[in-house]
Amino acid sequence: MEDGPTSEVSAEPAGVVLEKAEITPSRHPGHRRPYVRVFCGVIVALAVLALSLGLGLGLGLKHNSQNTVTTNSSFLLDPSFEATSTPTTRYYEWVVGEATGSPDGYKRTMLVVNNQFPGPLIEVNSGDELIVNVFNGLPNGTTIHWHGQFQNGTNFMDGTNGITQCTIPPGSNFTYQFTINANQYGTYWWHAHASTQYTDGIYGPFIIHSPNEPIYGTYDREVVIILSDWYHQTSSGLLAQYLSSTGIDGSNVGGENSGAEPPPDSGLINGKSTGSALDLDPNLRYRIRLINAGTLTEFVFSVDSHPLSVVEADGTSLEPVAVHRVPIHVAQRYSVILETNQSSGSYNVRAEMQTVCYKLSNPALDNMVLATLTYGADPTTPKTQDWSDAYPQDCVDLNSTMLVPAITMDPPNNTQSVLVSVSFQQTVESGGTKTLAYLNNTSWQADYANPTLFQLYQMGEQTSFDSAQLVVLNEDIAVIDVVVNNYDDSSHPFHLHGHVFWILGEGDGSYQPGISALSLINPPRRDTLTIPGFGWVSFRFVADNPGLWAFHCHIGWHMVAGLLMQFASLPSRVQEFAIPSYAWQQCTMQNGSPVVS
Repeated sequence: MEDGPTSEVSAEPAGVVLEKAEITPSRHPGHRRPYVRVFCGVIVALAVLALSLGLGLGLGLKHNSQNTVTTNSSFLLDPSFEATSTPTTRYYEWVVGEATGSPDGYKRTMLVVNNQFPGPLIEVNSGDELIVNVFNGLPNGTTIHWHGQFQNGTNFMDGTNGITQCTIPPGSNFTYQFTINANQYGTYWWHAHASTQYTDGIYGPFIIHSPNEPIYGTYDREVVIILSDWYHQTSSGLLAQYLSSTGIDGSNVGGENSGAEPPPDSGLINGKSTGSALDLDPNLRYRIRLINAGTLTEFVFSVDSHPLSVVEADGTSLEPVAVHRVPIHVAQRYSVILETNQSSGSYNVRAEMQTVCYKLSNPALDNMVLATLTYGADPTTPKTQDWSDAYPQDCVDLNSTMLVPAITMDPPNNTQSVLVSVSFQQTVESGGTKTLAYLNNTSWQADYANPTLFQLYQMGEQTSFDSAQLVVLNEDIAVIDVVVNNYDDSSHPFHLHGHVFWILGEGDGSYQPGISALSLINPPRRDTLTIPGFGWVSFRFVADNPGLWAFHCHIGWHMVAGLLMQFASLPSRVQEFAIPSYAWQQCTMQNGSPVVS
């Protein structure tokens, strides 16, 4: 670390191709750009009706799970999509609801958008304006988070329950409207950010094109592959058990196996445990955009007989590096180039679930999830073999030396340092039996009716947050070094909202100032990193984006158990935000109870 005091922050209260779009003149006053309206049949009609009744009023529709899920098992991007620097406005209508589906053959109630799983593809260009009108047809509140989007000036559209907005009440709608950063491109995703709802199916891909992306034009076609774990029980039931005094299997008692998460029942590739198929053309270079939309599981991705060239990590273009396998933890994204230059036929696509990272096992789980990739022939059941070299099961990311940004950017000198510890602790309130997750001495709890952003908007730098909120506040622009020491035996994928950070170093044990090795020469940049079990990481970011930004473990069970803190940047700028009136109104409609699926 350099150039700044080190202090520990205390816990004081302080797919499928979408239907062809139609270009029509904008009906939104003040906009001079055209917008793209994506039609989704009857669902759109319902959502438009909701909008016509006024934001926050809703339709009062009855909820049911008699709808059947449509599986988006092959996200082949439309090659006719024009990547351009000329911005437009793209408009989507979504209905979040319950539906019956069986991604792995086991029928259950799912939570989905427009009856699709995974959810609808969002495809935009850098600089576009995005408008997504979301109608909540669930019996509980929900929000949608746009993972990895900078949201500069529109922090209130980040979609984080209890931080940047209250949940969208049942029977109401919320219009998310923001501009894609002109310098942002790559592979992203969207998902529910209320309790563990996305575990039940509310997620989908978010792709940003740009002719300025360093790897643009180096491939012929694009494919999105979403990896995820899957449970036969709804996440709300599992969460209640996970947070109980005994835990999932009773081993929480006495701290024997504190924080042990429910192991999944299966793994999915593009919404299916078996049967997902990619029909490609021979002798082309395909950009495969990988997204881990799971709740707990790190995957190792590979394609038999086909080397992969890693060219992007979390929206940052990389110097190409050849690998046989790509480890990808929860919420991370990679792009890899695959050439269809082998013998015509069908090949196994493999997503191996790293069950060694689980604290509890599921004997019924098949940890090798398979899909089929075919070119130059009719699809058949592949007889191809896995790569012979084994990948170490260490639950961490690709070696940082392999993630060299294509655009060189050294981090500026830091002005502030923050020390954070990760732990699971038996709580005093439960008599020493219930386990919660802590960053330093704080176990986060969402304030469902009074988001921390709204508090900051009203009180500025004088805001006094309650004891369940660990907040680092900066009135001026700062360059912050964050050191995280992990006192848990499991690895944790942490995501920082609204920013990309430089990864300065990582290692085993605890960080030792002046001893632990750090790199300041074009270090890896991304928005989601893995903190190794009983290890440390150090990263640096520029806190110049006004708002309240969550930094949290993306293992869904861990976030709800308390592994979340916030960075409050430029409160005087926050007080200039134009937060929509319907966002405030929906906070008055909360009943104060936790969100459940």
